[in-house]
Amino acid sequence: MNESYKNIQWVVQRNLTSQSDFEQLKSSCDKTGVKFIAVDIIPFTAELPLFDRSRESIIYGSTTFNSLASKDVNLRKGLFFDEATFSLENYFKKWGHHMLNYDATVTTFNELMDGNPYSPDKLLFIRPNDDSKSFAGEVKRFDEIENWYNRLKVAENTNLSLESKIVVSEPYKIDYEWRLWIINKKVVAASKYRQHFKLRKEEGCPADVALFAEERCQEYTPHDVFVMDVCLCGDGYFIVECGCMNGAGFYNANIDIIVANVTNYFMSSI
Repeated sequence: MNESYKNIQWVVQRNLTSQSDFEQLKSSCDKTGVKFIAVDIIPFTAELPLFDRSRESIIYGSTTFNSLASKDVNLRKGLFFDEATFSLENYFKKWGHHMLNYDATVTTFNELMDGNPYSPDKLLFIRPNDDSKSFAGEVKRFDEIENWYNRLKVAENTNLSLESKIVVSEPYKIDYEWRLWIINKKVVAASKYRQHFKLRKEEGCPADVALFAEERCQEYTPHDVFVMDVCLCGDGYFIVECGCMNGAGFYNANIDIIVANVTNYFMSSI
């Protein structure tokens, strides 16, 4: 173990969607010389599992794991997240026309249906305003959204309600999408994850994509540590969204570099 990191550990959810990400995180922690602890999180549980808390912990795992950790004053140090800043509504205010959906409507299911401005076959892109991952952003016909709304009216025990903030916009033709890991306004790792709407995982990104992201970071960042999704749409680059590093998928990014840089940042911040 690296003596510089003797008081730090990564606490990683073992029952992740991607077993390869879990194994790579473990290997990267070993290479970096930082303690690695695996935990299993029961879906929809209200309690964290027991684990050694004698060190300061960097958390990585599902929304459930992150949400539970955020309620603990000590574990919260290793969550790089702020509910007030990680929202599309905030990004629209801070980055304006650099956002892909900067002309989108931030609304709720109730408000959308009360206005009812669309024909049944109108295609709309819809996604949550926040980083909760309560549903995946996708293109739907308006009548499909209306049917969804009617199901929500009678749904119980859901983390999505009729008053949940959603973002609705025209669909865009996106050529390429990349995920960038950013620490202190610098891109430290990246991966392409989509090409012409199909999954395409490739490590890295073009230099001008990283430059675009770092220029935006000079204007604003939601946190010192976060991921930014950038796309090429038409002739320009745009921010698709940002996300919390503690639960972001890696695609083909260099996890060794991410773990080393996040660990160094965390060590300097505690």
